[in-house]
Formats: sequence, structure tokens, C-alpha cells
Amino acid sequence: MINIEKQYEDTITRYNYFRSVQILPTTEDLDYKGWLNNFKDGLEKNLASLILDFFMFYPKKMVDYMLIKTVGHAGYILKDKFPDWEHSHFKTRCLYTFIPGENPNPTDSGHIFVRKLRDILHIPQNQIVDFGNLHERLNKTETPIPVIFVDDFIGSGLQCFRAWNNSINASKKSLNDISMASNHIFIYTPLIASLKGYDYIKRYCSGLHLSVAHILGEEYDLFNPKCVCWKNDNDLFMQGMKLIVGKSEQLGIPDDDNKEYCMRGFYGQGLAIAFEHGAPDAIPGIFYCSENWTPLIKKVYSR
Repeated sequence: MINIEKQYEDTITRYNYFRSVQILPTTEDLDYKGWLNNFKDGLEKNLASLILDFFMFYPKKMVDYMLIKTVGHAGYILKDKFPDWEHSHFKTRCLYTFIPGENPNPTDSGHIFVRKLRDILHIPQNQIVDFGNLHERLNKTETPIPVIFVDDFIGSGLQCFRAWNNSINASKKSLNDISMASNHIFIYTPLIASLKGYDYIKRYCSGLHLSVAHILGEEYDLFNPKCVCWKNDNDLFMQGMKLIVGKSEQLGIPDDDNKEYCMRGFYGQGLAIAFEHGAPDAIPGIFYCSENWTPLIKKVYSR
């Protein structure tokens, strides 16, 4: 097994530096020291440090930058569809909304990105519509309209699948139906997508275009021996699994991939990722469990 005896010291030094230059947020939002102190000195703490080094945290400035890039990249799709397309049409021609959760609530990450549309991209309020009102807005005109959906993350792709293929409110039509019967263009612009979710949407959401900043494959799944965290070392992988599974069982984190709060993350995605405004369901519960445990991050999205 690769020697990781100094992993803890190296990780703390690195994270302290990142915080000192304000790349990382305050302890309240990312408590790396508190989280590492959940583990015993020696092998446990060094393995946890290795996992922490693999953890990807996206601060607000990076989130804003990726949002600008993903929405901006949608312009290439729109230029191909509309010969008269101009950059100014992002503010005058497009409609913006977000893919809601199965049980929509005020903490959906999409609400955060609607505000970013106004504050960062300076999109006029009248170009931003509630998902539930999108069908009505599109029915008011026969002129082809570009519709851009904003969000931070695609996990399993199931949420998008249901929003795209289920009927909207009292309407008997889905967005898929509208897409096939009209010349409206629909583009989903999340910042990051798992490869599973990306492929699922490409396969089952016909007519929905994707513009994504980063796609995460199996090499980002902590529970996959090919994950870059384990440096192609099977012994290291087995030790890491023993640690994560053991601690999860001690904390009572369920081993059920169909639950949002579970050992491997929803749908068994095993990702180590968070944004400054919150974290997706795809991450293992060990990162945000707060009962008899110091969490690394806050799971709940903050608005």
C-alpha cells in the first residue's frame, strides 16, 4: 500500500494555506479540522485526510464563473438553431427557469440560481419564469423561444427525466410533448453532471440539449476502485472502504442507495463534492452527518 503516514500533516498544511488566501470559506461552512478529528490518530486520520484531499469544494466565485460559462456555451447551440442569433438575445429572447425537485420547496438549489441570473448575468426579471408557468408562457406565442434551465448539479438524472416527461400542472402536455410539437429550443445548463446522469438525460430526454461545465465519471466515485482518490492502489481502496463503511455503520447511516441520506450517496454515486451554497444528495452521509459527529459541510442549501 502507498505510504500515507504524513498525509494528515500535509493535508492540514495545504488546507490552512487555502483558507489563508481565502480560497476556502470559514470553518462554519467547511470544518476540515473538526471533521478530521472524528477519526483516530494514525491510519484512520491519514485515510480521512486522503479522502479530504479528494473532496471538491466550489466557492461562490467559482460557481458564478461556471454559471457564466455554461449559459454562455448555450449560445453555440442557439447560434446553430437560430441564424439571426446575437449575444444580446440572452437578455431579450431567452426564457430562464430551473428543474424543480420532485417535491418542490424553497430550498431547491434552482432558486439560488434564479437569483444569480439576475445578479451575475443581469437577466431581466421578466425573462425569468416559474417552472409551473412555463407551459402557459410558451403557449402564448408561435415564435420559437429559447428556454434555458439553470442548476448546479445533475446526479442520477431522474429529477430531470420526470420534469421533462411528466405533464406540467393541469396541462396534459409535458415539455417533451411541447418540444416535439413546436420550434422552441430547450437547453439544460447545470454546472456539473455525473456521467450516469448525463447519459441518462441524453438517452431519455429527447429534445433537451445539455451545456455542462464538468462531467464526472467513475473515477470520481469513492466506492469504485478506479477512483483517483485511491491512486490505483487496491489495498488503499480496501482500507478506505473499511473506514467509510465502518464509520457509517457506527453513525447509523443507512446502506440504502434509494435514500437521499445514505452511506454511498443517492443512487450510489459516491461523489465528494459540495458548493458554498450546499451539497447534492450524491455525496456519502459521512460528509454531513451531524449526530455524534462533526460534519465537514452543511448539506442544506442556503439561499
